[in-house]
Amino acid sequence: MKVRIIISLSLLFLVYMFGILVSINNANKTTAALNHLLNLHKVEELRSSLVQRVMRVNFDLYTVHTPYSAGLDRIVDNVESLDELARNCNSCHHAPATVADLNYIVGLIDEFKTALSFYITTSADHERMERLKLEASQVGDVLLAQAQVMAQEASRGVARISAKAFVDIERSKNTLFALVFSAGLFGLLIAVHLARSITRPTRDLVAATRRITDGEFGYTIPRVYREEFGQLAGQFNAMSTSLKNSYAKLEAEIAERRQAEKALRDSEERYALAARGANDGLWDWDLAAGTIYFSARWNAMLGYAEQGLGSDPQAWFALVHPDDRQGLEAKIAFHLDGTLPHVENEQRLRHRDGTWRWMLTRGIAVRDEEGRPYRMAGSQTDITERKKTEEQLVHDAFHDALTELPNRALFANRVEHAIQAAERRKGFLFAVLFLDLDRFKSINDSLGHFMGDQLLIAVGRRLGEYLRPSDTVARLGGDEFAILLEDIHDGDEAVAVARRIQKDLPQAIEIGGHEVFTSASIGIALSSRGYAQPDQMLRDADLAMYHAKSRGKARYEIFDTSMHDHALEHLQLENDLRRGVERREFRLCYQPVIELAGERLTGFEALIRWHHPSRGVILPTQFIPLAEETGLLPPIGRWVLREACRSFAHWRRLGDGDQALAVSVNLASCEFTPALVVYIRGLLEEFDLPADALRLEITERTIMGDPESAAALLAELKDLGVGLQIDDFGTGYSSLGYLPHFPIDTLKIDRSFVAGIDGNKENFEIVRTIIALAKNLDLRVVGEGVESQGELQTLRELNCGFVQGKIYYPALDAAAAEALILAVQGKISRSN
Repeated sequence: MKVRIIISLSLLFLVYMFGILVSINNANKTTAALNHLLNLHKVEELRSSLVQRVMRVNFDLYTVHTPYSAGLDRIVDNVESLDELARNCNSCHHAPATVADLNYIVGLIDEFKTALSFYITTSADHERMERLKLEASQVGDVLLAQAQVMAQEASRGVARISAKAFVDIERSKNTLFALVFSAGLFGLLIAVHLARSITRPTRDLVAATRRITDGEFGYTIPRVYREEFGQLAGQFNAMSTSLKNSYAKLEAEIAERRQAEKALRDSEERYALAARGANDGLWDWDLAAGTIYFSARWNAMLGYAEQGLGSDPQAWFALVHPDDRQGLEAKIAFHLDGTLPHVENEQRLRHRDGTWRWMLTRGIAVRDEEGRPYRMAGSQTDITERKKTEEQLVHDAFHDALTELPNRALFANRVEHAIQAAERRKGFLFAVLFLDLDRFKSINDSLGHFMGDQLLIAVGRRLGEYLRPSDTVARLGGDEFAILLEDIHDGDEAVAVARRIQKDLPQAIEIGGHEVFTSASIGIALSSRGYAQPDQMLRDADLAMYHAKSRGKARYEIFDTSMHDHALEHLQLENDLRRGVERREFRLCYQPVIELAGERLTGFEALIRWHHPSRGVILPTQFIPLAEETGLLPPIGRWVLREACRSFAHWRRLGDGDQALAVSVNLASCEFTPALVVYIRGLLEEFDLPADALRLEITERTIMGDPESAAALLAELKDLGVGLQIDDFGTGYSSLGYLPHFPIDTLKIDRSFVAGIDGNKENFEIVRTIIALAKNLDLRVVGEGVESQGELQTLRELNCGFVQGKIYYPALDAAAAEALILAVQGKISRSN
């Protein structure tokens, strides 16, 4: 539209400019004609002036030297005025012909001036003067005649030019009228066009605006306009659509706000109900006015339910414990300056009755547009009981529940502090004593767990009597205790404490009407070894304790590096044992059992050997206790049973059919379970082995651990038909009272009794008694570890039925055992 308006106005301007130019041209022409007329009128004026002045000059010439003479000066002046007049007329713009006539007149005037000048200068000669006067007069007549001619021509030019000027003026008037009319008409057309171009879209816009005003959001202008109105229509349509969307959003927001307001009202109602019913106290602090409001519950928490605490914030801070006030004020200040998003602090407040109550204070500030806080509100919760619970939990976390002594965690913490003190103070020494009660399990099992717990409590009290206030006694768990002796002069002080414990602890402790006696094995670790971690020191003290226990109990040992090396070796052996089970590094050896009556091979005892890849052959005494400790013995025991049954089933098929060979297999206590019956039944069926070809060796300790259960399990095994033997008889618990009730076939006399029997009277009597007992109970007897002829002869004299040992054969590998079975058919020869 802007371009269209500019173009229309430009065209209108060009039309007006054209009219102006035409008018100016006609005006110029008319002006030129009028100027020409004026010039022609000047010619007439020239003629009249010339006539007057020429006649005056002629008159003056003829009246000179007469009374009527005006003088020569006036003649000269008149002649000069003629010349001036002619030249002025000649300076006007005339037609070329007129200019030529004027030039001719000027020439005549010049001649007239010359003639007069001669007449004036020659006044002494009268005749000549007359002649010159006549010539001047003639020239004047010619001048007059020429002026008359020019006047006539000018009169004719005036008539002609006047007529032409009137025609030009009429034409200019008509032309100007036509141009003015055309320009007006053109301007009117442009105005109508522009008016329609502006008013129609404006009308549509007004109508659309009214539609929107009436609430018809989203209404759009259907017509498509060009240029600015097209853009305006597009923007209007976009605005209408935006208004519709905004209105929809606004309606949604209004709906949401109404819901929010309803939810807020509901929330306020719930909050009011919650505030009335909650245990929390509320406070509202007007920061500008410096006053604070405390709810009734807040006041009641501190015993001010009746009169209230007032509205001064300082009254609140005055109740805060001195150790807690600075922290509370700092958190409030940090929150007010924007460092903390809210206030949350635990502090003690003095109750009206003088006691201290733990309170949890929460709060948040309300800020103005510039972010400055002007109000702060929050709550207060009584957490006294929670704090007591937390303190109890912390105490429980670091103390033993039974004895109330520090536990392992707290003890390790104090050892760590002692290590740090030793790093700071040169010469600071301390020691850790690790105690394990001897025979506690026996006391616990025989008197009950309650009595065992009471014993632990009494031991803890008694240990505390031996210590200084700076020392620490702790229960680490079970029957293990630890003592930390700080700031000692040397290791002798630790040894002195250990000796006193071993002297006084075994004294009788009366518990529930029973006198209980106990002792302790003690391991000592000294800080002089330069420990960096408490666990290392506890570990070494523990190792020293186990070393003391292994050397006879009720003693103490000071840790040295050899114990650690032994422990590392023990750990390495354990790892190797686990890999040995996985890699099947075990082999069975078989030691023959010989019947003395006919020196006949009656069977073998299966003995396990560990073929270690680097250490070579390892005997059972070196790894069986470790296997039992680590839980590896059951799979090893099952493998021994399976391998022995497999091998012996094969050898029986190779031997004499009348020969009743049997294999004996040792059982550990962990294997002596009801599952053993099922496993053995399966092996006998799998290898088609007669039950009487398998004999199981069980120690007294295993049987007497639970005699009733053992008797039942032995009966099940006996029902299978397998042989049952008590191994190492006489070395463990006394089973004489139960022996008649066990379905036992054989008693095996331990090597410790057989060794030196031919010269050791005590051993002789023990063996004789065992053989007599077996005979009375109709049991077989096997003497183990027979290595000399004297031992063999003595056993023969005591009527020992069977023996095994190097006197006949050492433990043979599987191939040698198989060869022996093939070689002997009936009686056997003793090896030399």
